[in-house]
Amino acid sequence: MNPWRPLPLLRLVIPFIGGTLTGMSFKVLIPLPVFIALMLPVCLALFLFHMLTLSYRLRWLTGSLILMAFFVSGFQLAGVSLRQDSSQLPEIETTVILLLRVSECPSVRQGSASVITDLVSYRDSAAWKPLNTRLYLRLYGNKADTMLSYGNYYMIYSRPDPLKFFHSTHSFNFREYLYNKGVRYETGIRTSSCIPVPGDHANVISRLAFKVRDRLLQIFRDKGLSGQEFSVAAALLLGYVNEIDSRLKSAFAASGTMHILSVSGMHVGVIFLFLETILAFLARFRNGIYLKLLIQLLFIWAYAAVTGFSPAVLRAAACLSFILAGKAIKRKPEMLNVISASVFFLLILDPSIITDVGFQLSYLAVAGIVILYKPIYDLYMTHSWLPGKIWALVAVSIAAQIATCPLSLYYFHRFPNYFILSNLLIVPLSNGIILMGILGLLCSSIPLAGGLSISALKLLLVCLNKSVLWIGSLPGAVTPGFFPSIPEIMLWYLIIICLFQFLTAKNKIFLLFALSCIIIVEFSILVEKSCNFSRSRLSVHQGSRGYVVRYIRGTKEICFYSGLRMMTDPFITGQIGNERMAGSVSSVKERWINFKGWQKALGFPEVGRFGNMLMAGEKRVYLLERTLNKNLNVKTHADIVLIGRNANYRIEQLKKIFTPGIILNISTASHSRVTGWSDQARRLGLKFYDLKTSGFYQEEL
Repeated sequence: MNPWRPLPLLRLVIPFIGGTLTGMSFKVLIPLPVFIALMLPVCLALFLFHMLTLSYRLRWLTGSLILMAFFVSGFQLAGVSLRQDSSQLPEIETTVILLLRVSECPSVRQGSASVITDLVSYRDSAAWKPLNTRLYLRLYGNKADTMLSYGNYYMIYSRPDPLKFFHSTHSFNFREYLYNKGVRYETGIRTSSCIPVPGDHANVISRLAFKVRDRLLQIFRDKGLSGQEFSVAAALLLGYVNEIDSRLKSAFAASGTMHILSVSGMHVGVIFLFLETILAFLARFRNGIYLKLLIQLLFIWAYAAVTGFSPAVLRAAACLSFILAGKAIKRKPEMLNVISASVFFLLILDPSIITDVGFQLSYLAVAGIVILYKPIYDLYMTHSWLPGKIWALVAVSIAAQIATCPLSLYYFHRFPNYFILSNLLIVPLSNGIILMGILGLLCSSIPLAGGLSISALKLLLVCLNKSVLWIGSLPGAVTPGFFPSIPEIMLWYLIIICLFQFLTAKNKIFLLFALSCIIIVEFSILVEKSCNFSRSRLSVHQGSRGYVVRYIRGTKEICFYSGLRMMTDPFITGQIGNERMAGSVSSVKERWINFKGWQKALGFPEVGRFGNMLMAGEKRVYLLERTLNKNLNVKTHADIVLIGRNANYRIEQLKKIFTPGIILNISTASHSRVTGWSDQARRLGLKFYDLKTSGFYQEEL
């Protein structure tokens, strides 16, 4: 029997996904006449094949044409989506008036706020001109954390900068993440330059959902939840992650349970079971099953709206909606067909969602559980209740881990060694927290029931946090240093598929193919390591309290710190640590950038420092630490100038003295001053980067 026969939607969604990914990569829209010229012959051929009733041996012709049609459709849909977000601002030399709309819930901190906005139009000297692009807005000053509101329009007085970032495959690059979400510009302003436009312009459903979420969060605060307990409850139940501290977040990542903090299928599933229990009586009435279906769908999608329509929640809500619809008409659909239908549904709504990490990992996890859970569970059979439940949870954890492991290593570069122990402890606790949280919110106005539910919720949250911190502190909790490339990821998934086919079908050809893929992966790793020996790179990293200049040659590195505190800066240590492991750096020399006199290091004859000039290979880097004076009027040459003090420099002066190719701001200068430097550099044809926002700069030498 053909194993693909019961899975028609899966057969169609695979080329559709392939076409969407290809379209997102090439960012090309097929002209409408060409698209019609491609699709019409396909439709005509399918019609003729059906009318002529081709022999069974030629059935592959119709199948190939259908697959090609879905691939082209996915490619075109991705191109249309990108074209809708492709309008660009002209080169703007001065500040202008921009009209923007807050398109997401703002992320607030004390005295500041940041948010992704839709850039609607701008006003030049003549009139308002329409736009259709996105801008990342940073707002500073008094009341900045309360000024921005979802869905509202604002006029700002600013000059937006094109979003600049440096690709980094070794650590999380927030600006690259923004670019993948369609953000093309950024700006930072004071509250005095931001004027709300009167009127309620928000989407009614989204505004209501955010108001409901804020009200539910306030209930938790009123009931005494605070600190880590409140932050975890808010993230786990309502998708509000602004208040989770970095220590707890790192512990969740080290224990392999970071998915707990993002509202996902498990949360939607618990809510579904809760609704299924309390609405069971409706099945006794005529047409009660349809009323039950309607109520369940309303609550599930309302919960998805309250949690911000994250990709993982959208996946769970879409899958569950199709399952409930099938149940209502007395059908039991194949789960892989349900997953495929939900992929079609979400990609048609928003093709760019396929680039979201949560979307990818969520679907891989559920597909892995559907395909691998039963074969793994069948490896151990028991008739005892407790061992059976424990083994079922272990089997689910292993199945999800196998399916998501290659992609997780690509994005996060580490493997949680105690993921089975973590899931055995934390998944039951999180389920209890979700249930107690729901009861606490529903019974918040009932003194006894509400008080007992909140007390139980607090106890479960304390147990959860302590369990996570304990597992994260165990020796060897995490194995770091995994940096696979995209081709290697694809090869690892081929290996998993071939090994699964070998174990189920007992066909040796799959084992041979898997071994061949493993050999190719090993060869790829050896080639990459050999290339590292001949590479040299210069990079400058900006931390919270200073900066670091690094020069890497092969497997050796010399690192100049701006101060002792920079050696323990969390951002710097994380980013540099990942890059060192990825580049197989075996030897590191450390120096201080503010050392007076000549500095040299054994093994680096091409690196030295005298005064404010640092020589690294063929590059000359000048550290500008004080106001320009007469001593700097003598012309010299510096490929890179680092602005390290908040002084009143003019880029024209720097160009006359240093003739630099690149200017990097590593100072704590105000946004207006940095904007002025950027404007001057643009007029003079110089490259200018503000490392406070871009985070780092690097180039191959």
